[in-house]
Amino acid sequence: MEIPFSRYTPLWDLGDLNPLSYRWIGAVSGIGLIYVGYRLALEIYHKKLFALLVALFFTLDGSLLVDSRFGLINIYLTLFGFTSLLFFITGIKAQSRGRLLLSGLMLGAVISIKWNGLGFWLTLMFFSFVIFLIKRSMLDSNGKYDNPDISQILLVFFTPFIVYFILWFPDILHNEMTFSDKHSQMISYHFDNTDQKAHPYSSSWYTWPFMIRPIGYFFDSEIIINAQGISSELFKAIHLFPNPALNFLSFISVILLTFKWIDILSQSINNRKAQEDLYPASLILMGFYANFLPWALASRSTFLYHYQPAACFAFMALAFMLCRLINKGKIANMSLYYASLGLILVSGLYWLPLQLGLEISSKSFYLRMWFETWI
Repeated sequence: MEIPFSRYTPLWDLGDLNPLSYRWIGAVSGIGLIYVGYRLALEIYHKKLFALLVALFFTLDGSLLVDSRFGLINIYLTLFGFTSLLFFITGIKAQSRGRLLLSGLMLGAVISIKWNGLGFWLTLMFFSFVIFLIKRSMLDSNGKYDNPDISQILLVFFTPFIVYFILWFPDILHNEMTFSDKHSQMISYHFDNTDQKAHPYSSSWYTWPFMIRPIGYFFDSEIIINAQGISSELFKAIHLFPNPALNFLSFISVILLTFKWIDILSQSINNRKAQEDLYPASLILMGFYANFLPWALASRSTFLYHYQPAACFAFMALAFMLCRLINKGKIANMSLYYASLGLILVSGLYWLPLQLGLEISSKSFYLRMWFETWI
């Protein structure tokens, strides 16, 4: 009996697709994020060393590397988010309505990927508040972000939600559930599922800076026997595994920069002049906390990859602190600077097999698993 063709019948099996046909987009996006991070760093601080360090840290982060290679959507969220920041900063400096509109469009794309993309929206809202607060306080800003147009900035804050609603049209037309019912269901998933069984790789938000629970994406093993008849076991594993040294040092830098920001703000108020570091430090800290702290409200299972946007701002904090450190020219500072870079580079190379899925011995695998929670 001939089975009638249905419009829902797949034309091919997804398993037959060549992974390169869709993974290349994520890989290109990961590379693009490095460039966008470099350009954004130049725009907010105008120091090439700072921008180069930001690009280097984005490159050496294992979490971004793994997700960009696997073609997972987290990398798009981070890329669009930082692109929106870049368009916003350049747009407000040039008083360009077109760039600010692009910033809003990018934010709409970010929110449509995952709701935690709202962290970038909060970042721009808080940073804009700092700009207006400085102007309202009559502080001399050295010509930076002068005379911001309120109507243009408001365009950035409302455009993302219009874009978000438009992107939901296909789902609204295709499914019977209404827009409001669908979103009520999504909200319930995030906040009402406190009794759900925890995923084995889930981790609480406050553990992410310390990399307590990486995520295992793939694992395979085989036994080989050499000519002498001696057997050995080889492992091939891919984990969402951030660079431990980079992850820890960047979080310490966020804490230090937070106290430094308070001092910078105090000096700016006392001198009636915005310090050079006030704007970049404000954007970095607001980006980190806006993308990190809201996760304290979620009751659903959360994972280390949710930390990626906040981690990128932490990398910027580390680059900022190292840049200030080397500018002082002291021998002790220079030693700390090179020691930090060396540690981050060695750490990145040492754990690279777990990020690329390289075949290593079982002994080498367990040598890299310093804690039981890493396995």
